[in-house]
Formats: sequence, C-alpha cells, structure tokens
Amino acid sequence: MIKKYSVPNEEIIKEIKAVETICKEYDKLNGYIFLDTSINFNPEMKSLFLLYKDDKLVSLISVFTPTSEEAELSAYTLPEYRRKGYFKSLLSEVIQELKFYNISDIILVCEPQSKEGIEAIKGLKAELEFTEYFLRYKDSLIETGIEQLPEIMLEKAKQKDLETIIHLSQEIFHDNYDDAKSLITKTFNSYNRVQYMAVLGSNIIGMVSVGIENDEVSIFGLGITPQYQGKGYGQIIMKLLLKKLKSSEKDNITIEVDSSNDRAFKLYKKLGFIVETSFDYYRKRIN
Repeated sequence: MIKKYSVPNEEIIKEIKAVETICKEYDKLNGYIFLDTSINFNPEMKSLFLLYKDDKLVSLISVFTPTSEEAELSAYTLPEYRRKGYFKSLLSEVIQELKFYNISDIILVCEPQSKEGIEAIKGLKAELEFTEYFLRYKDSLIETGIEQLPEIMLEKAKQKDLETIIHLSQEIFHDNYDDAKSLITKTFNSYNRVQYMAVLGSNIIGMVSVGIENDEVSIFGLGITPQYQGKGYGQIIMKLLLKKLKSSEKDNITIEVDSSNDRAFKLYKKLGFIVETSFDYYRKRIN
C-alpha cells in the first residue's frame, strides 16, 4: 500500500526516521533525509511517498520542489525489502504527481558510498550532473577582518523588503521572478527560516538565509550582487552571520556547496567548516 502526504505528522516522521536509521547504518551513510516541505513551491503537491508491507513502512521517497522546474528526490528502502520493485512503484507515483504540476526534471540525490542506490539510479539512465559537499562548522569564529568593514550590516529582512529580495535573488542566482517570489515568500512565512540581507552603506549587496531544525542550523542562499563580487564581502558576511549565530548559542551549523564552486568551498574551509559527507546529483527528464 502506498500513502502520499504533503506535510508529515509526528507519527509519520517517527516511522521515516526509523527506516532512515536502519538504512544509514547498513549503507554507511552520513546525510539526513530532507523533510521540510515549507518552501516547496506548491503546498498542495504531495511530497512524501510511503510504501507499506503488512502495515510496516519499508520504502519511501521524499520530494523537494523549491521551484517549478525540477524536483529533488531522496529515497530509502529497508535492506531486506530491496530488489522487489518497491522503489520503482513509488517513483512511478512521484512522476505522475510531478507531471500534474508540469515539472519536467527529477534530480536524484545519492551519497556515493550507497552502491545499491547508485545502481538503481543508473538503471534509470539518469546522468550525473554535479557533486555537493555537506560541511559542518567546527572551529571557533575567526574575528580578523570584521572590524575592517564596519559599514557592512547584516539585517533581518522584513515583509516590506520582499520585492527588493526577489530582485536581488534574480540578479544573483538568475532565478525567474515567479520562482524567486515563491521561495522568498515561503522563507518569510516559515517558522524556522530567516532571511538576511547584507547592507553596505545605502546599498543592499547580498543575501543569505538560515534554516533551523531542532538544534541544527543550515546556511543557504548566500550570494553577492555581481558588481560587488571579488572584493571579499562574502567572507565578511559569513563571519558576521557566524558571529550572530554563535551569540545566540547556535553552534551546530552546516552548509552545502557545489563541488564546482571552488572559491566558496575554500572560503568555508578557511572559516572553520569541514567536509562531513558528499552527495551526487543525477538528472533525468520526465516530460
């Protein structure tokens, strides 16, 4: 039996975490499945697909859709229930849901040490697009450099700043207007996400967001406007943010970076982040 949900309740999360724990131990995985549906572009779309055998959850797919163009998929199947077609059955249901919302591509996320996961992905003829590193903050904050640019401020964005942040996101990340508006609006409305903007004098030169889940803080969406790139402002913004988080007793801090973004990768390592694991992203077109 397959069950589909837009938002999981506590009991469902408990079942998912139990499956995750078994699979992580068996496959020697380090990451965690993403269950926050608050910034999916359409809140009505089903984002969790669960397959039960004899009332026991044995296989699942989580769908993350921050934009209308593609969906990121993460999956677990209990070891003793693999090679029985359960993942394919779930994937078929997922694809039907995505096609209904005119999503054209799926991104399958897999840690490279999961040999069975990679085998399943290759069976779908999905192509490796990039690798992303997951880093965790370990060292104490390096203060040097913050005092050199005291005019830079990191301010929490408010509702009145919505259009400004949308256009900033378009300029930095080349998002289309609708996707940028959806993502930023949901970040504003989320109880566990905060949007910041970096202000230099009278100019907003960058943006960065944080998500808080239990005791872990994830940093995402760091970007500097093109005319201010290459001047060291990204490093200052990260230091200001780390200082703000640590002053709020938030020490369990993580960030992800594309393996092709060598400049950002070196910056994060310099600031005290270390690589905890990596994820391979495979793309497959469905429409």
